[in-house]
Amino acid sequence: MKNYITHLEFIIAILSISLLLFSSCDSKNNKHIQPSKETMDSGTVEVYYEDTYSDVLENNFKEYNKSYPKATLVPQKANARNVLAHLLSGKTRVAILGRDNLPDEDSLMSLYNVEPYYKMELANDALVFFTNVDFPIDTLNDEIIFKVLTENKKFTSFLPKLETEPELAIAHQNSSEYGNLINLAAKRKEIKRYINLLPNSDSVLSFVKHNPNAIGICYLSQVQGEFFKLLRIGYTDTTGKYIKATKPVHQSYVIMGEYPFKTTLRLYLLEDRKNLPFWFGVFLEKEAISVKTYEKARLIPCYAKYHLEDWRKQ
Repeated sequence: MKNYITHLEFIIAILSISLLLFSSCDSKNNKHIQPSKETMDSGTVEVYYEDTYSDVLENNFKEYNKSYPKATLVPQKANARNVLAHLLSGKTRVAILGRDNLPDEDSLMSLYNVEPYYKMELANDALVFFTNVDFPIDTLNDEIIFKVLTENKKFTSFLPKLETEPELAIAHQNSSEYGNLINLAAKRKEIKRYINLLPNSDSVLSFVKHNPNAIGICYLSQVQGEFFKLLRIGYTDTTGKYIKATKPVHQSYVIMGEYPFKTTLRLYLLEDRKNLPFWFGVFLEKEAISVKTYEKARLIPCYAKYHLEDWRKQ
């Protein structure tokens, strides 16, 4: 399936958020109605969570239910755009997604005077560019990616080893993968490049597998361990120094801050209060069984200590 993000689709996405916000603008934040008789480990809490990370989150939801049988968890799975819309409108007290706000969402928050939310960082990941193993290049850099995405330049004009222009593929425009492509690779600029927008990351992996001239874009946790080539990315760091694309794409370099497209899976709370949603968030953030679940899913738990050794010195 090949799609552009059309002007109509963009308008529909913005209107859906605007309508949710408008419906709740009678009060400053329109707090979700809080259930009665709620304690730190009993009551009812509804959580909207992103479908991209549904497997790992649902495993931790099951563990939470086992640990706190008096608490009733009501999970609602949705795409990243929809999850954030429910939070912005005050329709949920807890939201979990793997990207920061997009530029239009920041504008809506300012327009409707929505204050920032309390955040808990659960795990890190990385947005990666991958190909079949016999693809003619091994590296890219952030400036080439930026120009290809935002100025509709061609990879072939920068990379002479490419005989034909590669196709790009990523999950649909409401996914957090696409949102992170805008925020990180396109530096919050409009994407003008033609991209194959597919239903999910599995579709992206399949597309690349069957297309020798494709570059797929997804999360490191989604593609690591599969038989693909992860393109190393050169980039300019915050000091203005150019970092060559010499290091492999791996969680260890993400931890060390030596990969440019690091992402974060966060839990957002509507209220900055130590209520049931807060303690539910603490369970997902810090509980040992939750941290182990992130590790098994090839994510990088934020609530963990790492001891990294240089294998070359061994």
